[in-house]
Amino acid sequence: MSSLFKNIGKGIGYFFAFPGLIIAIALYAVFGLVVFIFQFFKLIFLFFTGRTLFSDLPEDIELKALKAQANESAEEEKEEKKEENPLSLYPSDSVVYGAGYSSPLFNKEEKKEVEAEPEVEKEIEEDAKPAVEPEPEEGEEY
Repeated sequence: MSSLFKNIGKGIGYFFAFPGLIIAIALYAVFGLVVFIFQFFKLIFLFFTGRTLFSDLPEDIELKALKAQANESAEEEKEEKKEENPLSLYPSDSVVYGAGYSSPLFNKEEKKEVEAEPEVEKEIEEDAKPAVEPEPEEGEEY
């Protein structure tokens, strides 16, 4: 008889507990869906405004400070180098100037000689100009 009451008690418990369990699972699912939709639109908004959902961690803040400090010191070193080495008026020897003017094979004295002869440049320019052809006379064909 006691086993009968135990089985009836379990049945009544299951009868009332099962719908409660189903209701709890349904509410949990609805809550999860609402949070999912809310987070989705919130992330879209934050993405297009350039922000993130999560704040920076303390390690990230320290890293940003170290990077900023390194950038500042690098900029100071560049400024010091600029002050120490002003730009020269003449290009370095490693510059390639054009046809026949590459620095390892080109002597600076030869450069002065070449630049000092403007007549050669005039001749080259004159040779480059196309000759004007006379207009054909009547009866002549080309």
